[in-house]
Amino acid sequence: MIPVFWAIFPLFYWIFNFPGKPTVIANCHPVKNASSDNLVPAGGGNFLNQVDGNLTAAKTDSTTELHWQGKFRGVDFAPMYFLIKTVTHERLKDSNGRKIPTVISQWISEKVTEEMAAQAVGDQIRMLDLISKNPKASLSKLAELMKWKMHNGDPNKVKAQRCVKKLKGAALIEENHNGGHRLTSKGGKAVLEGKE
Repeated sequence: MIPVFWAIFPLFYWIFNFPGKPTVIANCHPVKNASSDNLVPAGGGNFLNQVDGNLTAAKTDSTTELHWQGKFRGVDFAPMYFLIKTVTHERLKDSNGRKIPTVISQWISEKVTEEMAAQAVGDQIRMLDLISKNPKASLSKLAELMKWKMHNGDPNKVKAQRCVKKLKGAALIEENHNGGHRLTSKGGKAVLEGKE
């Protein structure tokens, strides 16, 4: 069986030869369970050998970093950051007339990105404090206490889940036997340091 890459690559060469020789951007998926430092297209070396560069977009909460990995023929450039916003529009509705959420991106400066990262750390300290006071709280309850809401007003459980996952990954919290969470000793120190 021929990999999809080899089946579609001749199409790229055909497009390269259009009048004006346009730039071709081929959207590719990285390997399974890719992390932000491993965004080389699936098939890796074979694909990179045939292209001029591998631009990457790594999403973190509500921002995306655009840069490159693996190969880039041309002048190096600093990462660019974009804010991802969920919006609705009067002309985008479902068959029942309800507005459908969609996503837009907006360029933001590195300074704004740093401010947002500091805000995320502050949110994590607040989440740790809430967990210490509410060890049985569900994700929905944690989102409600953090005042994280969806467009329809429901608690943003997904945002709470992402925050909890980061705290678990940093060994600041652990699951307790009743499905809630508790702070580790490291998490307790982080709360105390965050309040100083």
